[in-house]
Amino acid sequence: MNRFLKYCFSLVALILIGSCTTSNKENLTYFGGKIIHPKTDFVLLFQNDKLIDSLFLDKEDKFIGSFKDFNEGFYYFIHGNENQYIYIEPKDSISIRLNTWDFDESLVFSGFGAEKNNILIDCFLDNEKERYNHRIYSFYGLEPSDFKAKIDSLLHLRQVKIDDFKARQTELPENYSKILEIVAKYPIYNRFERYPAKYRDINKTDGFPKLDTDFYSYRNNIDLNNSDLMYLRSYTQYIVNRFYNNVYAKGLSNKSNEFTVALLNTIDESITSEKLKNTFLRQMVVNDFLDKSTCSINKEAFYTYFKLSTDIEDKKEIQRLINDVKSLHSGSLLPAFDVLDFTNAKHNIKKLTKNKNSVIYLWNPNYISGEYLSSRINYLSKEFPKLNFIGVKISSSSANEIPIKGIDIKQQFFIDSESEANEFLTSQLPRVLLLNKKGKIVNGYASISSSRIHKQLKTLQKD
Repeated sequence: MNRFLKYCFSLVALILIGSCTTSNKENLTYFGGKIIHPKTDFVLLFQNDKLIDSLFLDKEDKFIGSFKDFNEGFYYFIHGNENQYIYIEPKDSISIRLNTWDFDESLVFSGFGAEKNNILIDCFLDNEKERYNHRIYSFYGLEPSDFKAKIDSLLHLRQVKIDDFKARQTELPENYSKILEIVAKYPIYNRFERYPAKYRDINKTDGFPKLDTDFYSYRNNIDLNNSDLMYLRSYTQYIVNRFYNNVYAKGLSNKSNEFTVALLNTIDESITSEKLKNTFLRQMVVNDFLDKSTCSINKEAFYTYFKLSTDIEDKKEIQRLINDVKSLHSGSLLPAFDVLDFTNAKHNIKKLTKNKNSVIYLWNPNYISGEYLSSRINYLSKEFPKLNFIGVKISSSSANEIPIKGIDIKQQFFIDSESEANEFLTSQLPRVLLLNKKGKIVNGYASISSSRIHKQLKTLQKD
């Protein structure tokens, strides 16, 4: 009898253990996949600015993460210098497959929860294709009613895509549905916001076109204060374009110092979310400075920024930027500092630039992607073949963080914590130094993304 009871007890225990194990597995959320041509040995999963997990690749370049009590929401993952969004619900089991040589275009989701992410990627790719579509760009030259009809037709196609997807999905989270609408439609709303300025430029008119009252009717359904979406590009890019449009409507030129001041005040008046407001204030004052592509400081804009922002750390960074500008400026000789190449060998920057008109682009992957940098530098170096282009990564600690694909590896370097260059890079923001053959700085804070860089390099090449 005792043996029978012990047998029954053991059997019940095994059943309970098995039930608990199965239950635990069912409550887990999984995120994993395979990376082809990996840039690093890990994938980082973030929600907003919070790191959720570091997922390391195995020998087959695969990774997997399992999570208990996972919070539903909008996340993004980073690999190398690239990132992409992902929406995850509890008990999802999502696997990705991507090739880093063609990041977004190759990305495919599979597993439970994949469908809602694949359509997000489709929308991102649709937006990218339309961005470079010359036919769509030509719409900006049309009269307002014709332009609106064309753009409304694009919106209709997006809505059909969303409706078809929702018809196949019986249960979609409300928050996800909002994000899908934003990813699909906000890039098209951007075209409405950019239209007046583009129309004026294309048609070479002095003023903006007269718009009907319903031209911006979509604005009634847009919340400018959703801080949960501050890491969603489609959302933040729309807000930026809308603010620019508002300031253009006041008749100010974006080349004037008053424009940036008005832009900062518009942000202050329009956004009540402190977190969002501080983010946009910082972004606008930095963007304005970099676009000017010069050491000149717009004192009124920086004063306005310091008055309106409440983020102490952001203010410290902006102050470091101002200090960096003052510590190295046009007309001075380039100070000597060492850089390291992909073999960790040291080189003195003065030897690398001796008797050469040089473009030293100091870059940080936190602010610029390797893909964009490669595209931009290749374009500029072909346009100005007589210039000596030298790339220096300013946030590296080892040679394995370079090179960037598509740029001559012999022209790529990085600095370590001992480099004297850190003295004028305290803000860690990207910086381009234009240097003449005599080693004198022609421009101490140019920017490769600025519309003014082309003229500046043309002048330097003639020197």
